Amino acid sequence: MAWLYIGLLVFYVMVMFVFVRRPMYEAVATAFLLLCLISGKLTSIGTYLLNAANTYLLFSIAAFIIFSLVFEKTGVIDDLINIVVALVGRFSGGAGYVALATSAVMGTLCGSAPGTAAAVGVTTISTMKKTGFSSELAAAVESAASCLGPVIPPAGAITAMFAFLEALYPGRFTFSQFWLLAYAVAFWFILHRVVTLFFLIRRELVKPIPKEDRLSVRQALRDGWRSIIVPLAIFIPFLIDALLKDTFIAARLGAASGGFTNILLTVIPSVASVIAILIYVTGGKRFSLQTALALFQDNITGIAPIIVMAFAGFSITELFEDLGVTESISASLATMHLPLWFVVIIVPLIFTVLGMFIEPFSLIIMFGGIFVSLADSVGIHPMLAAMMFNAMTCGLAPMTPPFALSQFVCMGIAESDFKATSKQSIVWCIGHYVLIVLCMFGLIPMFGTLI
Repeated sequence: MAWLYIGLLVFYVMVMFVFVRRPMYEAVATAFLLLCLISGKLTSIGTYLLNAANTYLLFSIAAFIIFSLVFEKTGVIDDLINIVVALVGRFSGGAGYVALATSAVMGTLCGSAPGTAAAVGVTTISTMKKTGFSSELAAAVESAASCLGPVIPPAGAITAMFAFLEALYPGRFTFSQFWLLAYAVAFWFILHRVVTLFFLIRRELVKPIPKEDRLSVRQALRDGWRSIIVPLAIFIPFLIDALLKDTFIAARLGAASGGFTNILLTVIPSVASVIAILIYVTGGKRFSLQTALALFQDNITGIAPIIVMAFAGFSITELFEDLGVTESISASLATMHLPLWFVVIIVPLIFTVLGMFIEPFSLIIMFGGIFVSLADSVGIHPMLAAMMFNAMTCGLAPMTPPFALSQFVCMGIAESDFKATSKQSIVWCIGHYVLIVLCMFGLIPMFGTLI
């Protein structure tokens, strides 16, 4: 039944979106109700909705979207964009490369692709659009960039995968060995993003910004240096969390330190919003409660679809957990005697689809060890299998249409069309998938890190 539920979900949503032409958020929300009806779980809908509402990432996405509105409407983002444009505007598509770099770093620290898209996208997407990117290309670039961080050390998912390696093969691998391989794998995915962006920039004819249309670096910094405080207020707490989580933070919070990153993802956007408002007010302008209410009223149609989409997705996750979908799929995979080509080509697609509806880190916890064992049984190096599983669940699933949560977040910020944005995203998804396949077939060198 587990595979039937997954198949029914994909089929129903595609029919609703492609043929009935309903918005994606509406298709996913009604799919949740349909699954509850078919599975006989209508009486548990309230429980699923309450559990989904308690998901930290839902609050994080909502908070960062509201922050993006405050950041934009106060005009603080314009000063920051002017600084970035002054630095990279002379290069074709320079803002796209800045988006790759900043999102990769942020994604590495917070470990969540949708969270990264929400936190960084408000700046990077606006900058890309100002420097000649279409709304759809800007959204697709940021979506792909935000999914890069979780495959780069010191992302938490990488540490989790090593825990499975240690449990399956005690003492066989050291964390240092796995860390080095992780950097080698990350190099290829970073290269994929850079090369893909290079060609897309030329295909879309993104031009440098004329000198007369951009400020000098000195003038941009003089006029907008306060705006730099906002991204620093977002970045520095995650950097501290990544560097001191096991020492300084653990010593003070104890067992609660494990959830510190989740707390940051929900608190930081509120702090950043307050800072943006303070910068706005110190510039001699007023920001009242009436201004805030008007801000939300004017943009509710842009905020609501993203929140509904995320909420429905988390509700489906709760339903699947109650139905034992993940356990059933896990058991069926463990008993299969699959050939190498199936494990390399088909299984990544299965986990990519699962990652659209199940939180990627949960997938790692539930299926990580099973996939590593399955891959090892067909001759794939266990360390490489662990990194590829991370690349499927945390790197590929969140940006793959039609249920790409990272893409939906970026679309909300860019105000881009779903169909056109998905066409842009597919280019990145295909390249990412092909790289996973080539790595598992052993066709990509890992610079002697596979010991």
